[in-house]
Amino acid sequence: MTVKYDLKPSEYFIDPVNSQDNERIVELKISMDYYEQLWGEGKKNSIVEIGNVLGFYGYCEHECIDKFASLPDISPAGEVKNIDALDFDFTNRDVISVSTIEHIGTTDYNNPTANEGEDAVKVLQKIEKESNSYFLTFGPNYNKPLDEYVKNNLNNFDWHGWVRTGRELWDYTAQDMNVWEQVTDEPFPFANGIILLRSKT
Repeated sequence: MTVKYDLKPSEYFIDPVNSQDNERIVELKISMDYYEQLWGEGKKNSIVEIGNVLGFYGYCEHECIDKFASLPDISPAGEVKNIDALDFDFTNRDVISVSTIEHIGTTDYNNPTANEGEDAVKVLQKIEKESNSYFLTFGPNYNKPLDEYVKNNLNNFDWHGWVRTGRELWDYTAQDMNVWEQVTDEPFPFANGIILLRSKT
């Protein structure tokens, strides 16, 4: 299975668990497709997820690290380890992360070592250097250091964007830089843009 980017509304992933009128209806669909692609290639044991997300939707047979995961937040199946991504060895791993990297280094989740999001850049650089592949989604204009680093190094990534055009509608905009102007809660609730970063093949 290959990942399709230009989704029709009928292809969105709609779920009562926080995937209805927000960015996850697109993010989860493409991330699940990538996950299944890795499985099809015999790479299930190399998958590591940053942020405890996919397990809540039935995709839990992989290693997951989440610095702030704790009961009852840990999914009912699979293994979630309380490990900081800065301390994890991504060598020979295939990394997936859904709307998590932009929170790293911020004050979210009462992070005691917040540094205005700078740690997100360090984690991304670590993933770039060490991993076999990566598939990372995040909303623009949430973590300024992350946004600036990515925009200044776009040639290093296979990147894609989506812009929200309605409460439950998204437009795949490929590499249109307009996606970087989208702001959370304006004009629609939650993210109004999605960035996908993939490793170049």
